[in-house]
Amino acid sequence: MRRFFSAKDVFKTKNIAVMAMMAALHFVLSQFTIYLSPTFKAITFSYLPGAIVAILYGPWAALAFGFVADTIGFIAKPVGPYFIGYAVSEMLANFTYAAFLYRKPVSLVRVLLSRLVITAVVTFGLNYLWNAIMYGSAASAYFTSVRLINNLAQLPVYVALIMFFGRLALRLDRTEFFRAKSS
Repeated sequence: MRRFFSAKDVFKTKNIAVMAMMAALHFVLSQFTIYLSPTFKAITFSYLPGAIVAILYGPWAALAFGFVADTIGFIAKPVGPYFIGYAVSEMLANFTYAAFLYRKPVSLVRVLLSRLVITAVVTFGLNYLWNAIMYGSAASAYFTSVRLINNLAQLPVYVALIMFFGRLALRLDRTEFFRAKSS
């Protein structure tokens, strides 16, 4: 457990640079969403950078990344008033990826379990609460029913992409090109 929560290597220059690039990618990917109808968001890819940061650098980086990515995303393109609860949701989702995938194999079962926990706890738990606080309970119930369909449609895509890009990121992180040169 001590090794899991170790922040010793998290905030090295290389890691911060990679996390900054992932935050920029998070913002760019959040601009591209595939809609099936005007109110039904089918596929989004903005979760991938957070999952990759969690896989590579662990829980502390995942938490920090979640807060920074959500806040910068809001500042760059505000949609409604800022609410800290959504940053907490992003942080918890990234932390969940770290809990299941940091220093562990990026397997189908682990990725699927992480997505199911995020869906149950963050999407249907915290986000329901944040929507009820922000918009009222009737709107929150509507958002939850839409999100159920949305999350079921996205689950196979989420799992496949996290497995592919998570494994790719781990392979790239181990290459000589990404290792810090010692002089």
